[in-house]
Amino acid sequence: MSSSSSERNVPISLFFIVIGLITIGTAGVSWLIINQPESSQTAQPLPTAQPEVERPTETAVVVESDEEVALLPETPLEATPYPEHYVNALEAAQPNVGQPVRLVIPDIELNAPINPIGLQAIEHQGETVFQWQVPSDFIAGWHHSSARIGQSGNTVLNGHHNIHGEVFKDLNELEVGAEITLFDPLESYNYVVSEVLILEERDQTLDVRIENAQWIEQTDDERLTLVTCWPYTDNSHRLIVVAHPIETNTDS
Repeated sequence: MSSSSSERNVPISLFFIVIGLITIGTAGVSWLIINQPESSQTAQPLPTAQPEVERPTETAVVVESDEEVALLPETPLEATPYPEHYVNALEAAQPNVGQPVRLVIPDIELNAPINPIGLQAIEHQGETVFQWQVPSDFIAGWHHSSARIGQSGNTVLNGHHNIHGEVFKDLNELEVGAEITLFDPLESYNYVVSEVLILEERDQTLDVRIENAQWIEQTDDERLTLVTCWPYTDNSHRLIVVAHPIETNTDS
């Protein structure tokens, strides 16, 4: 009797031992998880989108956009005359190299000084357009925004032909092949006439006048353009003289 009872008690003891070991192991693992270092927790993935970053950006864009747009109607482009004295002062403050100061055309015995000139605003058919001023003396006017001589671009000079000294009175007598010399304060530049044009201007549409004005716009090549009115007894047309630099032959 006692022998068989002892055999039954052995497995029950082992069972309680195993249960105890499992309980102790579970408690130990839980303690390790709870007390693991903070660095191990950073391994957890972070969310990719953070609304805190988007909110201030949206607010800044709205404020800046409103301020920029509000400035536009408060600063309209006003058409005002371009003061000639300001142009002269502006050019005087710049280096004089390349600024034309004298024009010589032997074929029409012209020898005239050159002054820089600017723009003035005029009303034409309900629209404000800008027109170049013309010196009121025996002086050729250099369009101050046109190219300096000796550089790529269009160097533009204008002048009266029947009033205020008539500096360009005989410009219509020029022919293709005539030579022109421009001077800056340091040296001379020689040109040869390549085109002489007469364009209808008076009573023409604004589109036609804008097309005519293309002759005084900037170009990719180096050239000289002279502009005046025509004929002498009227100012219905524009006379355009185009000249290009004379290429110097450097071959021996």
